[in-house]
Amino acid sequence: MNGFVPNRSHYDAEYVGATRVFSYAHVLAAVNTLHPRTVLEIGVGTGIVSDALRRLGIAVTTVDVEPSVCPDVLADVRRMPFEDQSFDVAVCCQVLEHLPFEDFGDALRELRRVTRGQLVLSLPDQDRYFELTVRLPKLGCRTVAWSLPRLRPRPLPPARFAEMGHHWEIGVRGTPRRRVLGTIIAAGSRVQRTWRVPELPWHRFFVLERVGNG
Repeated sequence: MNGFVPNRSHYDAEYVGATRVFSYAHVLAAVNTLHPRTVLEIGVGTGIVSDALRRLGIAVTTVDVEPSVCPDVLADVRRMPFEDQSFDVAVCCQVLEHLPFEDFGDALRELRRVTRGQLVLSLPDQDRYFELTVRLPKLGCRTVAWSLPRLRPRPLPPARFAEMGHHWEIGVRGTPRRRVLGTIIAAGSRVQRTWRVPELPWHRFFVLERVGNG
């Protein structure tokens, strides 16, 4: 990894906060809909996701480059010591922005190599987020959400790297969403679905599926 790598002290009570728990819920819901028996999780973080999945009877293998978070396997996401198609599903949430964008495609290709099924991915997204919710008698609650790029995309603030280790984010100058999507396609995957967490719109989720057999 290049630059700042979060260690165990980074994942404190302030990190979890009141809104990040909603992001964890989206991870778990996305994985559960795929019904995997084995999951590869890149980035241990707080351990909340891997612990919850294991409690559901799923075999989880965690990978991280930071020894203090005690991963099952100490390795770089760009070069992992697993056979091809070793896992049913991979989870990689709020991790790949810690790599230079030039390495984003390599990480996706490696994740595709070791995974038989889908990849649940989340990335920070700075595009504008809009949401309209209507609650109607009998019909219940209906929500429509959409994103638009900023009219004048800003460069990533230097503090983002100094404090969080982010090399890039969706929607900042140089990495618009279309470039991110193009890299995903070039890495041999396609977007099955994508969405943002209403309570934490900064987190954009993707479910990626393999294209081809390579």
